[in-house]
Amino acid sequence: MEERVKELIRQKKRMMTISLGIVFMFYFILPLSLIYFPDVMNRTSVIDGLTWAWLYSFLQIPMTWIVGWIYHNRAKRFDQQIEEINQGE
Repeated sequence: MEERVKELIRQKKRMMTISLGIVFMFYFILPLSLIYFPDVMNRTSVIDGLTWAWLYSFLQIPMTWIVGWIYHNRAKRFDQQIEEINQGE
């Protein structure tokens, strides 16, 4: 049983590391791209009248919701597995 709990903790740490990496990468690309590629970010995007910088910044909202939703579902699954282990004692 203790090995199952340790394995779940390892899986959860791995999920958190990957999630944080994706979130930090997504959020820090915007200011870095504005610093290093200002001409590209100020061009009009596929949506007329909206620059790439604004489009990218607006995309951060659904990305936050999607990552939060994925984390919520995975955390529920981890909680269910821990509950199964506790009931098995």
